[in-house]
Amino acid sequence: MAQTQEDKANPSIQRLKRVAVIGCGSYGSQIAVELSLSGNIVIVIDKNPDSFSVLPSNLVENSRVVTSIGDGTKEASLRKAGVQDVDLFIASTKIPSVNLMSGQLARHLMRIPEVICLVNDSELISLYDGLGIKVINPDALLMNVIRERLDE
Repeated sequence: MAQTQEDKANPSIQRLKRVAVIGCGSYGSQIAVELSLSGNIVIVIDKNPDSFSVLPSNLVENSRVVTSIGDGTKEASLRKAGVQDVDLFIASTKIPSVNLMSGQLARHLMRIPEVICLVNDSELISLYDGLGIKVINPDALLMNVIRERLDE
């Protein structure tokens, strides 16, 4: 979905984005809900179909959030869910190897332009950076907020 020349000239017009979220746990479900409420279409992939029960039914019924049972480390599962067509891919599971593997598939095999992985272990950040994958480290974010508050 490319922006038209008219869209580029008018910055108030934003095109709808498609986002894939791997994992429907506490982080993944929050990400999916927030991004869908801000006008994006979100595909959520999880191995456990029961995990989708935390998603608001109105978002699922209106197809603002699309659920797909599958393994984020398997290309077939990602393609079945339509991940190859997304603008942004977010791996948000609690398992570092799943986030790393799914992020690599998204970035290097499917050529998704923006790939972000949740990384709790700060020692792994350089590995992700070397692969061209952006990282969110919740512990580092928390410490940054604490430092900012102390500096006020």
